[in-house]
Amino acid sequence: MRVLQIVLCIIGLIILSTQTFRHVYVKWVQSYDSVLDSYDDKVIKEIKESDNLEELLSQYDVAYKKVKEYENDPINPEIKWRERDDKEPYKSEIKLKKAIERWEYHEKQIQKLRFYWLCGLLSVCTGFIVYMKVDQWLGMIGLITGFSEMTFWTFPVVFGYFGSKYEFHNLLNNKIFFSVLTWILLLIVWFLLYKVQGKQRKQ
Repeated sequence: MRVLQIVLCIIGLIILSTQTFRHVYVKWVQSYDSVLDSYDDKVIKEIKESDNLEELLSQYDVAYKKVKEYENDPINPEIKWRERDDKEPYKSEIKLKKAIERWEYHEKQIQKLRFYWLCGLLSVCTGFIVYMKVDQWLGMIGLITGFSEMTFWTFPVVFGYFGSKYEFHNLLNNKIFFSVLTWILLLIVWFLLYKVQGKQRKQ
């Protein structure tokens, strides 16, 4: 049991440490500027500087209406689907739509992170109580399940930066906070178990 706990604790700390380092790098070290930024069109610049979803929605509403006006005018030539990414009015509408979808995706990721992290915390607390009061092996199942859940949902952001800086960094802030919190909680639980086993040996 003792060897298993040491091995699992080391693995958990390594994973959480590397994940946290990755988050910190992406948040504060990695550069999002490019020499090509000056060539960005107005829509891309507005997307990057958007502070809330309402701003993006208002911009999308304008772009969407322009698309409908274009399509309702029989004089305008039809633009094929494969060409719409590069031609107005579809070009702006598509970019804004993708930015909104990415914003919503990040919001859902934050929601999942918080929910499953709390589920993991509940599992850890339950596992610790079972470990102390009922059976150590059953308790370990709860502890392993809980920390696995908490560690998994603090994994680094997979998709590259695109869209608003605000919502992207909001997701990163949540990842960093819960990664560090999980790291600290793992150490606390490990030391508590160490003391419990020390007392049991003396008895």
